[in-house]
Amino acid sequence: MVSLEHIGKRYGAGAQILSDLSLALEPGGIYFLTGASGAGKTTLLKIITLAEQPSRGRVTLFGADAGTLDRTARAALRRRIGVVFQDFRLIDDMTAADNVALPLRIAGFPERQIAPNVAELLAWVGLGNRGDSLAANLSGGERQRVAIARAIVGRPELLIADEPTGNLDDEVALLLVRVFERINRLGTTVLIATHDIAFTRQFEHRRFHLDDGRLSLADTVAAA
Repeated sequence: MVSLEHIGKRYGAGAQILSDLSLALEPGGIYFLTGASGAGKTTLLKIITLAEQPSRGRVTLFGADAGTLDRTARAALRRRIGVVFQDFRLIDDMTAADNVALPLRIAGFPERQIAPNVAELLAWVGLGNRGDSLAANLSGGERQRVAIARAIVGRPELLIADEPTGNLDDEVALLLVRVFERINRLGTTVLIATHDIAFTRQFEHRRFHLDDGRLSLADTVAAA
């Protein structure tokens, strides 16, 4: 599903952010991407989602060489990817339901299809009774779950989550990973970036570790 080959990234004449990085994500998997703040995780995620281009190397998504595609074809690939941003990016003066519905409305789906989809996903993430609440009035954990519902409302093939548990307590963070696992069981490949290595060791999902711009495959052993 995702293949990165010998990726390098630097901004102008600045320091190298990513160095000779290769990565492969198989369809149907759940993966963690760990690394300290500033290790390059967000830059790597932006390259995978085609928000940025690498300075060198090859990016292949869903079997297509992204470097050979025009703008229209790249946009079509991006529509197959859902993204949960670290800062949520909710619209505070809209309700939770309207935030979740936004991608479908932009895509031109009829309202008769939107309402049941949104209600189903809010129930999925434990917010079935909060659809009419303004995003500004939700807790941090609730806002994160709305962001997840919005990211998956279009049934993406790949879901990218950038530090989704970073500002949450352990109980809510665990709940979010269980939501990601449920999404994965429906066929969506999931990549979760986090700086919290200890947290990822509760799960048996494959983990990649980024350190000083270089990527390695780390052993992940679930806690007893």
